[in-house]
Amino acid sequence: MSGTRVFGLLALPIGLPALFILAGCLADDYWRYVLCLTVSAVVVGAGLTMLVSFARCITLATGAFQALGAYGAVLLMINLSLPFPLAVVAGGCAGALGGLFLAVPAVRFRSHNLAMVTLVFQSIVIIALRELKGLTGGAEGLSVPAATILGVAIRSDLANLVMACVFSALILIPLMILLQGPFGRNLRALAVNEVGARAFGIRIEHYLIAAFVISSAAIAMAAAIVAPRLRIIDPDSFGLYSSILTLAYPIVGGLGSVWGGAVGGAVLRILPEVLRPIAGYIELILSTVVLLTMLCFRGGLSEMVSRLWPARSEPARSSRGSDAVVVSALPHLVQPHDHSAVEALVTDKLVKRYDALTAVDGVNLKVRAGALHGIMGPNGAGKTTLFNTVSGFIRPDAGQIRLFGTDVTSDRIEQRIGLGVTRTFQNLAIFPSLSCRQNVIIGFGRNSIGAALGRSAGWALNTKTSREEAERADWALDAVGLAHVMDLPAGKLSLGDQRRLEIARAVVSQPRLILLDEPVSGVSQQEVEQLLVLLKAINRDLGATMLVVEHNIGFLVSLCDTLSVMASGRIIAEGVPAEVVARRDVLRTYFGETDEAA
Repeated sequence: MSGTRVFGLLALPIGLPALFILAGCLADDYWRYVLCLTVSAVVVGAGLTMLVSFARCITLATGAFQALGAYGAVLLMINLSLPFPLAVVAGGCAGALGGLFLAVPAVRFRSHNLAMVTLVFQSIVIIALRELKGLTGGAEGLSVPAATILGVAIRSDLANLVMACVFSALILIPLMILLQGPFGRNLRALAVNEVGARAFGIRIEHYLIAAFVISSAAIAMAAAIVAPRLRIIDPDSFGLYSSILTLAYPIVGGLGSVWGGAVGGAVLRILPEVLRPIAGYIELILSTVVLLTMLCFRGGLSEMVSRLWPARSEPARSSRGSDAVVVSALPHLVQPHDHSAVEALVTDKLVKRYDALTAVDGVNLKVRAGALHGIMGPNGAGKTTLFNTVSGFIRPDAGQIRLFGTDVTSDRIEQRIGLGVTRTFQNLAIFPSLSCRQNVIIGFGRNSIGAALGRSAGWALNTKTSREEAERADWALDAVGLAHVMDLPAGKLSLGDQRRLEIARAVVSQPRLILLDEPVSGVSQQEVEQLLVLLKAINRDLGATMLVVEHNIGFLVSLCDTLSVMASGRIIAEGVPAEVVARRDVLRTYFGETDEAA
């Protein structure tokens, strides 16, 4: 593992708790108590980073998960004499189960609808804690015994602070690995572009459920580790106000930054103590801080720091340009496809209707393996519907789709990439906040929940597989002429470079079939020529089959081996591109020319 990566992963989990311990050694008992609560707020802020900052899910149930963790741990300590470390883990499990129970129905909603569902869950949990008096003590609360570790009771404020800091570090380390690794990147990707994420195997519902479960477990354990210092826990301590305040942690600290959520939690937890002389105005002051942050510094404290200490830009890397794909650069990673007689794509009497409109009407299409096949037609011809049906975004009403001999008619979008099928989009589907390299790595398609969790651990340990992914992503970027911007956020690229970035992401997994949706739309003539050379090189050197939908007829004729023309949902002509575009019926359909003009 590189020194930079180690520092990035451990600076927050080790550095911040260590700073609190040092401050606690110099402070009195009251401030040790405050610092203990602040450590918990740091973990809550980091947990909310996953859900609020990365997945962009608004939650008003943080108090409920804190309650589940605190009550779960304390009840096990009281009734089963469970050692404190195991009780904390059990509290985390209670939070995770609560997160799963909430997430399964909640992830169907977005924005304020999702917030309302979480608010209902918050209310249910707090009401249950009040009503189950025999178990929880009701509104009067529950007395918390001292934490016991290896038979030793932890009673002093300094000992409680040290214990909380140690447990917080153990919680934050895996959180940092997940948030900074492939799992966190995929969450950020789906938050900004669900369509692009699904095309590369990211199951939206699965990721959001996982984010709820992991975040809830961390938040629950954050409450469990400070419960002994609270002495008494009651439902009102975890009420709606707590949920609203914690929601402000990542907002004030900085959305999109792990440090933002953690530091935001620390600041908003300490600030009321600093302003205790004017305690009557605390809620007004906190509300003002949040409002000013949203209006003036939408990036929160992280943005303020970056403005004061801007990061140094890295020197540009050399690039071979976009005129060739050099397969020999990575012979152990990239090998051209050896095509058999099987056809890459076959559609049989494909039909898609929208009420009375038949967008695709009995289309029979065959694309041989290794071919460059184009589809053209006027607006409304059904090209996009056909394309989205083949790629899995639309399910046909009738007919069959076979990819390399496999019937995929009823398969989900996310399963296409497992068959070696990838695509680009007419409306760019890049992930602008991620670097170009991170965008391309998502193109490998190893993005199921289990794979992402495993790859995050591999990324943290810098395993051989992780290094090979980064190496091949760099190769793909170099192949399209973007090696010099591989660490730049994708959103800062020009339109033409973003098109090339999509192609790099499409080819990195060495797919058998690439679906290109208007790849030269909106780019300059020079970039059109560069993309033409690039696509031919990819087809030649990697053996990738391509199906291209495009309005630029000159581009299609220069690129493709075969060409199909669509009109009114049907294929009306097919064959050699130059011959097809010269046909009278094609000219009449596409340009509206009469027979006399033709």
